[in-house]
Amino acid sequence: MTYSVWSLTATGNTTEGVFGGGTQNNSEFFSTTSIYNYSANTTVSGTNLAYISQNSAATGNTTEGVFGGGYTNSTPFSTTCIYNYSANTTVAGTNLTYAVAWLAATGNLTEGVFGEGYNGSINFSITNIYNYSANTIVAGTNLTYVSQNPAAVGNSTEGVFGGGNNGSSYLSTTCIYNYSANTTVAGTNLMHTESGPAATGNSTEGVFGGGGNSSTNYSTTNIYDYSANTTVAGTNLTYAADALAATGNSTEGVFGGGQTGSTYYSTTSIYNYSANTTVAGINLTYSVWGLTATGNSIEGIFSGGFNGSTSFYTTSIYNYSANTTVAGTNLTYSVDWSAACSPQANGLSS
Repeated sequence: MTYSVWSLTATGNTTEGVFGGGTQNNSEFFSTTSIYNYSANTTVSGTNLAYISQNSAATGNTTEGVFGGGYTNSTPFSTTCIYNYSANTTVAGTNLTYAVAWLAATGNLTEGVFGEGYNGSINFSITNIYNYSANTIVAGTNLTYVSQNPAAVGNSTEGVFGGGNNGSSYLSTTCIYNYSANTTVAGTNLMHTESGPAATGNSTEGVFGGGGNSSTNYSTTNIYDYSANTTVAGTNLTYAADALAATGNSTEGVFGGGQTGSTYYSTTSIYNYSANTTVAGINLTYSVWGLTATGNSIEGIFSGGFNGSTSFYTTSIYNYSANTTVAGTNLTYSVDWSAACSPQANGLSS
């Protein structure tokens, strides 16, 4: 069955990406999943999540993805759902310690960290630590600032939450979460205030790019060095946009799509980590904002989105080494304002 939704989320491993949840016109909410096989370029309907929501977050390791939080109508959730990639099964996970939507998540191969978000009246700095093997949630150390719609990226030792807004102001703040020590420290600020930037990275640095505030859309990038806890202005992307998406491998990140005003983009911009250079990539096969991206070490999958009138289930496959895009197999439903992650490809060793 093909249907249109937005505000879903996604996660994945080295062989497949899992898209789940979402809403249709804020009136009907879904627990549906769609499984994208990278090598075969196929999508199949997956097992439904254990709950229905939008604006959740997801993270995972090589064997499972964890969806958490979100809301339907005016009710925020603390629910989690565990998706096993190889078995295509879902089970209810341990609840988060707070009910929240518009949160972010990152993690390594042993734990996922859900942080910040909004419940309709309060912006949070809370973190929750999900242990994959034990299926346990514990309250982590609070982040150093409150926010909704931040971005998060990380490597095997730490996650970096950055940007967002607190209901009255756009933020440049970052906060560093150390997985093994369960500690947070204020990181070096991003170079400008922004809500909803895209972020990707490798094992040594995270790149926050694009985004915007009430008056400006950015092409700016900020390079966060994990070991030095420094941010420096990176080379600008080749276009300015918000509501874009990003994915990558260990050598480059690909930012794609987004919008400025009423202009919707298929543009891509390729960021080379070691050289700190950006070049225009081959355009995606369709123009949208509010899309999502995931991938493995060979290719990135951009999917879903919205063009002002229509939600999409389209996918576009970006091959990193060849700098080519081809239309991929459509998702099993149409989406915008989704999210995705591919933790092993983006800096986490097996």
